[in-house]
Amino acid sequence: MPVSRECFRTIYPFRRIHTQSDSNHKNVSPTQRLFDLSLSFSRTPLSGNTNMRYTRYNGRGVAMPFSKLTKLDIVNKYGLSARDLRTLDVPSDGFPHILIRESTLLIHMFNLRLLVQADQMLVFHLDETAPPESDTISRVFLRDLESKLRGDPGLGVSVGLPYELRVLEAALAAVTSTLEAEYVLAKDQVMQTLRMVDKEEREIHSNLRTLLELVRKLAATEKRARQVRSAVQDVLNTDEDMAAMYLSDKQAGKPHHVEDHQDVEYLLEAYYKASDAVVQEAASLMGTIQQTEESIQSILDVRRNQIMVLEAKIEILMLGMAVATLVAGWYGMNVVNYFEESGTAFAVLVTSCLVAIAFLSRYGFRQLRRIQKMHL
Repeated sequence: MPVSRECFRTIYPFRRIHTQSDSNHKNVSPTQRLFDLSLSFSRTPLSGNTNMRYTRYNGRGVAMPFSKLTKLDIVNKYGLSARDLRTLDVPSDGFPHILIRESTLLIHMFNLRLLVQADQMLVFHLDETAPPESDTISRVFLRDLESKLRGDPGLGVSVGLPYELRVLEAALAAVTSTLEAEYVLAKDQVMQTLRMVDKEEREIHSNLRTLLELVRKLAATEKRARQVRSAVQDVLNTDEDMAAMYLSDKQAGKPHHVEDHQDVEYLLEAYYKASDAVVQEAASLMGTIQQTEESIQSILDVRRNQIMVLEAKIEILMLGMAVATLVAGWYGMNVVNYFEESGTAFAVLVTSCLVAIAFLSRYGFRQLRRIQKMHL
C-alpha cells in the first residue's frame, strides 16, 4: 500500500543525532549516551527525502538516462516498505542480502545495489567513493550485463530464464568472480613470498611482514565470501522466497507454487558452491601461511637460543679472564713483591692466570650444559 508523504514523515522523521557540547558530554554517563544514540537510531530508520541516484536498464540491458528519486518515491512506486530501503544508501559495504518482495527483488552485494523487476532494473550509485573491491564488482556486472541478458554462448546464463533471474545470476557471477580473482592474486603473491622465504633467509623478516599483509587480504576475501554464501543460503532455505522470485510469471498471472522453484534452486546452489569454494580455499591457504610462520618462528627460536648460548660462553670466558687479571692487578699494582728482578716471574704470572681462566671457564661451561639439559 502506498505511503503518503505526511504519514511517512510522521513515522520516519529525518535522521538527527542530538549532539551536545564537550562540557555537557562530561556530565552524561556513557550508559546514558549509548541509550540516547540507540534511541535516535531506532526512531529514524529512513529519511524519505534522501535523493537516490540511479541508472535504469531496460529488459535488453540498455541504460536509460541518469535520474534521481527520493526514498519515499521509490517506496510508493515499486511497492516496497520503508524498512527495505534502510541500508540502501549506506556507504559501507554492509552485509550482502537478497530481499524478495511482491513485484521487486532488492539485491545488495557490497557496493552493488540493484532493484530488479520483471522488465527493468535500477542500479543505484552512492555519493561516497566506494572501496576498490566493491567498485570492481559493479564494473564487472555492468560490463557483462547486456551480453548475459542476451544469453551469449560461453557466459553460462540460460536464455530460458526470466529477466529477473538472469539479472540475479549476472550479479552473483560478478561477485563470485571478483572474490575468486582476489583469491587467485593473493595466492600468487603468497606462493612467491613462500619461495623467497626458503631461498633468501636473510630477508626473512620482510617476508614475514609481507605474509602478514597477505593474510589480512585473504581474511577480508574469506569474510566477504562467507557473507555472500550466507545471503544465498538464506534464500535457499526458504521455498516461498524462491517461488516468489519468478516476477515475470507472476506479472503474467502465472504465479509459481511453493515447490515450483527448480531453476532458482539450481542457480543459487551453483553460486553457493562457488562462494563456498572461495571460503574453503582461502581458509586453507591461510592455514598454510600459518604453518609456515610457525616453522619460521621455530627456526628463529632455535637460532636465538644458539646466539644466547654463544653469548653465555663468551661471558664465561670474560668472567674467567676478569677474575684472573683482577688478582694479578691487585697484587702487582699494590703489593711490594720484589719479583721485578726475577726472570721467571712474568712467565709464572701468565701461566697462573691462564690456568685460572681455564679452570673457571671449564666450570662455567659445565654449569651451562647442566642448565641446558635441565631445560630440555
